[in-house]
Amino acid sequence: MLDRQRGKIIFECNVCGQSLEPDTADFNEAKRTLDDNGWRARKIGSDWLHGCDKCGDPAAERAISSRSARSLL
Repeated sequence: MLDRQRGKIIFECNVCGQSLEPDTADFNEAKRTLDDNGWRARKIGSDWLHGCDKCGDPAAERAISSRSARSLL
């Protein structure tokens, strides 16, 4: 998730909730910080999902969660 607070951009991992605060209001600078810190961003439909350096690709986690939920049916 991408959030803007007090003019700054904050990324939040959609898997574990960890946040990354690049300390800038410029999106391109914030994206570079995101990439430099090993975070991943993936667009799924109309939503952008973010994964921290520990969780990785948030789309992969979403697919695993969906499969796990279906196996419970």
